Amino acid sequence: MTMKKSLSRNWCWVVVILWLSPVAISMAQVNTEAMRIEGLSPGFHFNLGGNIGYTDGNSSLFQNRSNLRLDYIHDWGQIFLVSNYRISTKDKLLFINKGFSHLRTVKSLRRSLYGEMFVQKEFNEFINLEDRQLVGGGLRIKWDEMEQVKLFSEHLRLATGIGLMWEREEIDTGPDDTKGDPIHGALASLLRSTNYMVLNWIPKESLAILTTAYFQVDTRRLSDYRILVRTTLKVALTKRLELTIDMNLRHDSEPPGGVKALDLDIANGFSYRFK
Repeated sequence: MTMKKSLSRNWCWVVVILWLSPVAISMAQVNTEAMRIEGLSPGFHFNLGGNIGYTDGNSSLFQNRSNLRLDYIHDWGQIFLVSNYRISTKDKLLFINKGFSHLRTVKSLRRSLYGEMFVQKEFNEFINLEDRQLVGGGLRIKWDEMEQVKLFSEHLRLATGIGLMWEREEIDTGPDDTKGDPIHGALASLLRSTNYMVLNWIPKESLAILTTAYFQVDTRRLSDYRILVRTTLKVALTKRLELTIDMNLRHDSEPPGGVKALDLDIANGFSYRFK
């Protein structure tokens, strides 16, 4: 991919972010559950941020990050848009160039049952993902809103979702055509079943276990599936100091050439609240 083509695409993404166009997902799945925000007041909520950095001397380094979030809350439901873009160059050599956006509508159908529709789009040159588009919808059940579950445990938050999504993915297969999808090559267009579960258990103020799991499978070839599991453990050591342990597991049964089927990340950290 030429530098000219990359930079022209960069400007397209800047326009997308500024004008709120709905643009989805990386080579591995993206945890869109982490993008949900509950408890917002009715109306519009808008956040826009970013940073630009430039260093010049023995070598020149340029970095730019932009992010946007828009929420609209109404009695009938919620709409939210999340978008981000990142570019980095060193000595005019492009080494990071990626963008991601997710637009979702959530409507309450009846107590604990919700209908959802979403659009996603992403590119990431670092992992040879030229373009990926998703359009889909489904149902979400919030089990913790049911009286039976509340009686069982007031500390449990449980939600599940089922749906279908059309996926179109373009991959840069490289000069020798070895980095594409093992079945579809440079272009894949298929219908996937998308399913997820969210389990948050907070038995007391000092302890929380938060888990999100996705399972996405080709409706025509069940051997083609993806799994994402993210679990976070939070332990309050004091009133202001908190220990966090994050585990991310991703599995793709048919990864592109040169990409491993399984990724496992474990990270430990601390957070301190000054107020």
